[in-house]
Amino acid sequence: MLDDAALASLLDLAFDHLCARKVKELVDLDRTIRSLDAALAPDHIAEVQRRVTAPARARLIQRAKASSLKVDAWLPSDVKDLIAGALGAPAPLPPKLVDELVGSEKVRDEVRAMLSDTLSSFVKKATGGDDKDQGPTASVGRAFGFGARAVAAAGRGLLGGLGDQLERTLQEKVRDFVDASVAVLQQRIAKKLTSDDTAKTLGKRRKKAFLAFLGKTEAEIAAHVAKAPHDLIDALVPRIVQHNLKRPELRDAIRGEIEAALAELGEDELGAVLDRLGQRDLAREAMHAQLGPIVRDFVATPAFASWLGGVKP
Repeated sequence: MLDDAALASLLDLAFDHLCARKVKELVDLDRTIRSLDAALAPDHIAEVQRRVTAPARARLIQRAKASSLKVDAWLPSDVKDLIAGALGAPAPLPPKLVDELVGSEKVRDEVRAMLSDTLSSFVKKATGGDDKDQGPTASVGRAFGFGARAVAAAGRGLLGGLGDQLERTLQEKVRDFVDASVAVLQQRIAKKLTSDDTAKTLGKRRKKAFLAFLGKTEAEIAAHVAKAPHDLIDALVPRIVQHNLKRPELRDAIRGEIEAALAELGEDELGAVLDRLGQRDLAREAMHAQLGPIVRDFVATPAFASWLGGVKP
């Protein structure tokens, strides 16, 4: 029977042998994809969420709720300043996006309606029309209130029925003016949105929002996170993952990324990879601590003794 020293020596030999293998020898692309499919099956994801993700989330939220630390404790000062500086830089809106939004039919109709309502209301007030308009542009007419009514009354008194004709004429001119002005106004809005001043303002607001976020306590953030519909999210995640995993373009992307990783690391020995990550000694230590007792128990079983007896020459 193997003693502890012999088992430790065996583990070291096995570990060194494994570290001498190339990465590409340890990874099979097709098996990796099949393993990924199995691991991300909806029932498997739901099980992980139920037993691991949801309890961990609840514990983290509970810890954060009891914390008085501010969020800026998460970042070193120089990193915080770097991020704040980057966010505070001018943030120009994409011209194509602005053109699509401002130039849309919906915006054009809204602008036309706004101009038409405002000017029509003014004409009606200025020519002595009724004062029953209570819409959002009524205040424009009321701004001219007394003077408009006085002029209208005088005009009607002097011109008689010409006042109604004057209103109709002006309303027609308003429609012509609005139709001609909508495009110009849209262009001015688009120019304003894509201006340097707007970009600078957006940058300042992003920086201000970031610094305000860092000024919140962990308890405040936890309170917001706790309000999220976690039950709904947990129910949807497995379905969303499965849906996307079935998409050919995503599967091709996953396969392509694994192939790229193997092309970059495949010729490296596993030990060299562990060395670059500072993990070789830790991995050896973990193997002795975790795998050693398991191997010790295993070699003490009758099944192992039977097997060993069968393979001895």
